[in-house]
Amino acid sequence: MITHNIPLVSFLPHGKVSLKTDNDELHIITNTTINTLYHFTDNPIKSYAYLKDKYKLPFRIDMTVKIDSPAMYLMIGNGHIGFATNMDNRRITGILGNDNKPNTYVFDNNIPINKYTDISVVYGKKAMWVIVNDDIRCFSNKASYIKVLKNGAIPEEFSEGFGLAIACDKRTQLTLKSLTITEYENEEPVAPAVVPEIKASPVCLSKSEKPTIDECVKGLTPNLQKEILRTDEYLQNDVKKSLKLKRKIEGGYPCSRIQYTSDWGFNYRIQISDACVWHDIGWITYNTKREQEKYGGYKKADHTLETLKKLAEDSPKFADEMFFRMKECVACGGEGAKNCIHNGQYEYNGRKKTSCNGNMHFKMFPSDFEDVRKIVGAINDVFSAHNDPQGRR
Repeated sequence: MITHNIPLVSFLPHGKVSLKTDNDELHIITNTTINTLYHFTDNPIKSYAYLKDKYKLPFRIDMTVKIDSPAMYLMIGNGHIGFATNMDNRRITGILGNDNKPNTYVFDNNIPINKYTDISVVYGKKAMWVIVNDDIRCFSNKASYIKVLKNGAIPEEFSEGFGLAIACDKRTQLTLKSLTITEYENEEPVAPAVVPEIKASPVCLSKSEKPTIDECVKGLTPNLQKEILRTDEYLQNDVKKSLKLKRKIEGGYPCSRIQYTSDWGFNYRIQISDACVWHDIGWITYNTKREQEKYGGYKKADHTLETLKKLAEDSPKFADEMFFRMKECVACGGEGAKNCIHNGQYEYNGRKKTSCNGNMHFKMFPSDFEDVRKIVGAINDVFSAHNDPQGRR
């Protein structure tokens, strides 16, 4: 048995990721949108922190980590394990690759936000399991790599071992406090004597006949509840009429979606899964031929650049930050950005970006909801100017 206490300075950046070691901790921030659609390819994530060394089966990974918002991805060989990844039906994929069927593993991948979390991942020759803060969250003795080992030797690609990398979503700050990797050599890690019934995190919206905002947000912190309700009040009372907004609430607790759609061609969406939130603003794309013929193209409108210019009148710095938050196209259709009907070329303040629908992503920070209200206010001003060129209300 060999235990490797990994110096955190050993991690190297790949792609658009920033690494900083401070107070014996490694801070990781991703500066671009990452593709996490594992049903198209084994390794869609292109920005991450990685180790040069490889590790042979059986092995165990022990880490103490913290994220300030979703989500985190542990990449092992040609597979991955995702934590706090919303309604995700591929939270784990096999380390050998070619293992992209949905819901193959029963896995509760929720982790606390803004709290250090102890995570252990064990890959034995007879079973693999995941432990979070001493709780068994996943256990499988039917993982695809185990079947391969039973039928013969490990594939040549992994004869020297498996690589390890860590990734996180754009603007998420991931703090790694410690990392230990144990190679068992000729031993087999001791599997848990008793495996409790594991209830996986939901992968779809909760069933509710008449969901309410209050029901949807009840699992969130008081500050987040306050900001969502405040944003809802603003959208329903202050700009609903001028922007012709319609609200739709789907699901309930713990998984829900709240959408505000404007007849002018944009929407704001909030997705909630237990204690986590994802939200974004974007211009609506029409996917069907019937819709495209009705509205004269893929979109009814896209006033991203006008909105940024309006924001810059009060704060050029804030407008620049909103341009940064726009989602970069990551070939989410699996065929490359050039074939994506959702993307467009945007140029603002000397910078260029290929983005899907001018979509702006936000984190579960209370301040981000204030940012949303500023952007919606700017969109409202843009449409007011379009409807009344003289600027009259």
